Amino acid sequence: MLTIDPPRRPATPPPRPGPPPRPYRPTAGPGVVIVSPDVDASLAWAGRLHRAGPPRYLVRRWGDHRGYEHLRRAPGVLALLDVPHPESGAELVQRIRSLRLLAPVAVATAHRVDHAALLSAGAVNVLRRNSAESALAARIEADLRWLRRGPAPGPGRREPLRPYRSQSLLLGILLAVRSPLCCHDMRWLLGDAARPMSLRALRARVARLAPHLARHGLVCHRQVRWGADTLTVRPAAQGRA
Repeated sequence: MLTIDPPRRPATPPPRPGPPPRPYRPTAGPGVVIVSPDVDASLAWAGRLHRAGPPRYLVRRWGDHRGYEHLRRAPGVLALLDVPHPESGAELVQRIRSLRLLAPVAVATAHRVDHAALLSAGAVNVLRRNSAESALAARIEADLRWLRRGPAPGPGRREPLRPYRSQSLLLGILLAVRSPLCCHDMRWLLGDAARPMSLRALRARVARLAPHLARHGLVCHRQVRWGADTLTVRPAAQGRA
């Protein structure tokens, strides 16, 4: 009996490993939001940075809710606190602590500052504003790469509603921050470039959110100590305990 062996095929080489997963990139939009107490000075500075490097910049005045919402909702975005004029160390620390409720914060200053204090307050980088624009743009791009080195962030705690525009930012922060929230951080964030919001005004705004939170079984617990409020959103049953 004649047996014909099928032709031998060369061994299939093992599949080559694919390229490493690409770091997360946000959708089209500004990668850096420059938040400044002096928006005119920052606009000119941002123009020079834009010509020197690839990041896209959006310039907003301190207290501008549209810029805040972009920082809070767009993943992988860096908040760049631009300080064209001298401010006290305590003011800079408070601005950083407030702005980091929305996004990672880098600081650019034109005067001498205590770098250790700003980094301890939560800044991811401290830049010399009067450095060469090419060097600044490269440092900012490096910060963005570092921030986007991980996978895309998952969906956070769902906002139960948006009562109206001026309250949606406050509501989103209260729901997103799991730890107790100091009133000083919120007052600075919601104030204007010259002064923080008053404690009385913040308390009134939080109180106006109570009916909306109650519909979803939530309550904002306020603890008063040494003339300051600490805010925490909890399930209503836990708040009564």
